[in-house]
Parts: sequence; C-alpha cells; structure tokens
Amino acid sequence: MANTQQRKKPSNSSRNSSPQRQQTRPNQKAPTAKPAPAKVAAPTKAPIAKLEKRFSLQPYFLLLGAVLGVVVGAVLTLVSGLLVLLPVLIAVGAGLGWVVYRRATAASFSVMSSYVAAQEIDSEDHPRLFNLLESLCAVSGVSVPVVGVTTDATVNAYMVADPLGVEQSHIVFTEGALRVMERIELEGFVAACLARVKSGRLELQTETAGVVATLGKFIPSGLARKALEACFNTQDVFDADLKACGITRFPPGLIAAYEKMSAESTVTSGVNPLNVHLWLANPKSAFAANLSNASGSNASSSTVIGSEVVHPALATRLALLREI
Repeated sequence: MANTQQRKKPSNSSRNSSPQRQQTRPNQKAPTAKPAPAKVAAPTKAPIAKLEKRFSLQPYFLLLGAVLGVVVGAVLTLVSGLLVLLPVLIAVGAGLGWVVYRRATAASFSVMSSYVAAQEIDSEDHPRLFNLLESLCAVSGVSVPVVGVTTDATVNAYMVADPLGVEQSHIVFTEGALRVMERIELEGFVAACLARVKSGRLELQTETAGVVATLGKFIPSGLARKALEACFNTQDVFDADLKACGITRFPPGLIAAYEKMSAESTVTSGVNPLNVHLWLANPKSAFAANLSNASGSNASSSTVIGSEVVHPALATRLALLREI
C-alpha cells in the first residue's frame, strides 16, 4: 500500500532522480475523449417533395367523360326506358376521358420537343460540350440527354422530359451559348440544365404544357392557366440553381454563366406561353408576337392562356448565388 501511494504521489526528488521516467512519461498520454459528433440539422424538404399534391388535369377529363356519359345515358334511357344504361355509360365516359388524357400525356413529350427547331448534335460536333456533359451526368446521376442546338445567337437552353420515362430527356442549347461561354461558365450552365432535369419537376411541366397544347380547345382558359402556373414554381428555379452549384462544387462558374447571359440576351425563337417555363431563363420580350406566330392547334391552345409564366430575374438569381 505504501509503495502504491508513493507511485501515485512521487516526491520532487524522485522526479529529478529518474530521468528515464521523466522521458517516458510524456509518451504515456492518457487517451483523449472523442469529441461528440455535431448535431446535423435535418434537411428541409425541397418544394419538389410537394409533387404528390400536384395539380393535375386528369380529374377534369375523368369528370368531363363522366358528364358526357350522363348526357348520352339520359337520352338513351328516355328513348329505350332502360335505366341500367346510365351507370354503364357514365363508367364508359369516365374511361374514355382517362384514355384521352393518357394519350395526350404520351404525346406531350414529342409535342413540346417540336416547339423548338433544333439540330441534334453529338460529341464529334461539340467535343468540349459533351466532355463536360458526360462528366456532370456521372456526378449528378442523370442519364446523358439527347442534345440539340438552335441557330439563335443569344444565350439560353430549352429542356423537356418524358412524363412516361420512356424517352431520354432533351436539352437544346442556343448556338450563342456554345459560342461565347468559356469552359468554367459552360460547366455551370450545363449543370443548371441537369439540375432542372434531375428535379422531377420537368416531367410535370412537359406533361401539363403538352396536354394543354393538344386538348386546349376542351379546357376552360382559367383551368388551363391554373395548371400551367401550378407546375412552375419560382422556388424550384432557385433550388435548381443551388443544386447546380452542388454538382460542380464551384458556384463562381454558374455566377459567371448568368452574368454572361445578362450581358448578352436570353430572348430566343420558338417561344409561346406554353413552353416559356421550359427554358433556363426568360426567353421572350413579349408574348404578343409569339401568339400571332402560333398556328393550328397551337394557336387555339395558346390563346386560352391569359397570363404568362414569369421566370425569376437573372439579377435575383445572381444575388442568391453570391450569398453562398
């Protein structure tokens, strides 16, 4: 016990007379306690999580078909006296409305793709673009989209995605974007497009615009306007910009790209109220000229849209990015 106490409390003389112990003791460090892991706040749900509560035109077409079935069933019931025909025709009418909507949904991708006249390109045509695109797709987990280019000398990009998930997404770049942007700027620009593709909102936007374009004659203007405005949330644009910075891990690249877009112009051809929300930045100066240029079914579906879908100003998007 005495020896134990002496080891616990050695005198000053014993410390000085034992250089060996004095040299080895510093190596006998007590294990340091591991710092408690910092509490990480749970990530807030992005507006994309609200897709489950999205506004859809499908119930309207089911109701429209059911009403048609009621009308036809009522007439046949009065003529034949068979009341059993009424519920059958209501069900048939609702089913017909569903089929019509699904066919319009399936056609929406090709309809909205045809709105912009673009030439498909590959890696041989633009090796720098595809080098960046393939690298960013690998980082973001997005399949390499079909790429096209327009003859516009301005700086913008157009995106569509298949609501049924069968076809590859399409990204159309303006010729001006590929010509004036430096590599770092183009990287941020492409990442912003991929962030929109990955968000899950692009399918809904393509579907809604395509259905209104195809069946606009049968949709009340107020309902069509509500559907278009509901599928485009300006907060989604800000979220996509932030996610684009996460893809490149270099926000100054996207900032430089948007600064160049502001210095140049984002106004492009092939724009009307049904596809304005599918562009990366505001692609028009006024809708009046676009409405006059619309033709066929596109003209009738365009005129039912009384208000325009507005992009956030590039200055606002730049201010947010500079705060990162």
